[in-house]
Amino acid sequence: MRLLRDSILLFGLLLIAPWRSRSRRHFLRIWQVFKPCDDSEPRILVHAVSLGEVNASARLVRELQQFGLDVVCSSTTLSGQQRLRDLHPNTSHIEWPLDISFCCKRWLDHVKPSVLVLVELEVWPTLIAMAKQRGIPVLVVNGRLSPRSFQKSTRWKPLLRDGYANLSRVFAQSKEDASRFCRMGVAEERISVHPNLKWDREPAPSEDVEAIRIALRLDPARAVVLFASSAPEEHPIFAKSIPSSWQAVVAPRRPEWFDDALQAFPNARMRTDPHASGDTIVLNTLGELDAVFQLADVVVMGRSFGPRHGSDPMGPAAAGRPILMGPNHGDFLPAVELLKAAGALQVVHDDELALRVSEISSCQETLDRMGAAGNRVAEDSQGVSRLIAAEIAHQTRPPRRDRGGAEEKEESVRRRANPTSAHGGAHGHK
Repeated sequence: MRLLRDSILLFGLLLIAPWRSRSRRHFLRIWQVFKPCDDSEPRILVHAVSLGEVNASARLVRELQQFGLDVVCSSTTLSGQQRLRDLHPNTSHIEWPLDISFCCKRWLDHVKPSVLVLVELEVWPTLIAMAKQRGIPVLVVNGRLSPRSFQKSTRWKPLLRDGYANLSRVFAQSKEDASRFCRMGVAEERISVHPNLKWDREPAPSEDVEAIRIALRLDPARAVVLFASSAPEEHPIFAKSIPSSWQAVVAPRRPEWFDDALQAFPNARMRTDPHASGDTIVLNTLGELDAVFQLADVVVMGRSFGPRHGSDPMGPAAAGRPILMGPNHGDFLPAVELLKAAGALQVVHDDELALRVSEISSCQETLDRMGAAGNRVAEDSQGVSRLIAAEIAHQTRPPRRDRGGAEEKEESVRRRANPTSAHGGAHGHK
């Protein structure tokens, strides 16, 4: 089966590489040489595929380091790699290998991980199986299998079986996710359910928020509506939903959508253009969105008003901002339902968005009530990064002399975390 997977992946790259630049970059990774790591142990490798997963795992990386563990980070996408450098400048970073046998062997020989931690969804059957053969535990944190992803995975189950069956632990986001992981071959006793890691995101420092306000040239005396993680088909809808006298910031989800936003919004300017003027700013930078959440008075989450599957509402909730979301939010359903039940988020259709933004913006009491509700939900959902880091630290058992007092902290956290840790099964209570 491993030979078949290798052949399919190699053939696919050969077929697609001439036509797609991203595939060409992946194809060139076949010959990639990895710099050998030192022999320090234990070493935890945390892999986050792209920008969103990198942000989600930021607190977990720091918690692992608090336990005295040597952490190495990796990401597949260029934007994810850049974000890793910004978030963890003093942490080692390494490229993730192609899931081909000889690439995985070369990578494992050089990195020598004690534990592999995969963030959210990506399952790499060849690497996971080879890690298992070497006695390296592989954990999935913030595990998510949406109905759409589960359907795709089911079709390829024979090829993916080695990946799921050899997972040592899965920390799933919901009972539904846990059930899908179980149906894909993960033993039920290896799965537990915990809050989303994204609730543990660290707020941007106040000095950074003020610096970004100045860089955006926002008038502090005027309110701001933020259209976050937007997609091109939503820009005309959002452009008609800006309250009179308000400023607007639009943050497209992908860099290739920046120009579309600039054209769709009247009187718009790029955040990086110091000479342009206008009351709508296109946020054409990476890593600033969490700070802009704190500058907004109302946040409209994109990729939820068109044929997509929603965007993460946990950032604006943690910032204490009212949230409006479109009807298509299946990828973030647990968080949306939680915030909606608390009164922090409203789901609206595109034809009523302008009216709803206007209604909310005209009532300070509503703004305050929704924002406070979201902040309470965020605070009540925090702590999972510490819990998972404690379990990993317990598995690795580093020497006391290298841990800087982390052993006592580990035991304390593990005692508090015990009801929801490894014995929670697929139907844990969180």
